[in-house]
Amino acid sequence: MDIMNKLSQIYRNLIAFAALALMAGQPAAGMVSQPADTVYNPPVVFNSMPRSYEIAEISVDGADNYEDHIVIGYSGLKTGERIEIPGDELTQAMKRLWRQGLFSKVQITVDKTADDKAWLTIHLREQPQISKIEYQGVKKGEKNDLQERLQLYEGNQVTQNIVNRATMIIKAYYKEKGFGNARSA
Repeated sequence: MDIMNKLSQIYRNLIAFAALALMAGQPAAGMVSQPADTVYNPPVVFNSMPRSYEIAEISVDGADNYEDHIVIGYSGLKTGERIEIPGDELTQAMKRLWRQGLFSKVQITVDKTADDKAWLTIHLREQPQISKIEYQGVKKGEKNDLQERLQLYEGNQVTQNIVNRATMIIKAYYKEKGFGNARSA
């Protein structure tokens, strides 16, 4: 009989605990809660099995000089499309954005998930742009020759490739002029 009383007490405690746990998940009167299956900033573990999601929304951050729909078009992602996270579709979208040569940073994050829907943000950093071109210690004729060869204009984006190309063109120009040992300051 003693064992039956203890088992009965344990059973009542379990039922009370379950009822408290269910009530703890309910919002207080007058409060609105998010659906239980909505996860904000979900952890994406890249060594787990991919899970299929429908893209609910795509937002763009950091591309102030470009319309969001243009950047999303460059990425190849579409709202309503089913993708796997983690998966090849996001990798390919980032590669497409890199190939444009317009951005020095490209990152795609999952902001939240609900059921089988995912909200994505494309984070970008634009390449720096030429704001002013100055030639110092150069005659007007040489300046015009260099400008014609370099084809650099205000507003053009600056990449490491453009810097290397400009250095090479300037060195070759002065080597033709007989100043083969000229160096940049």
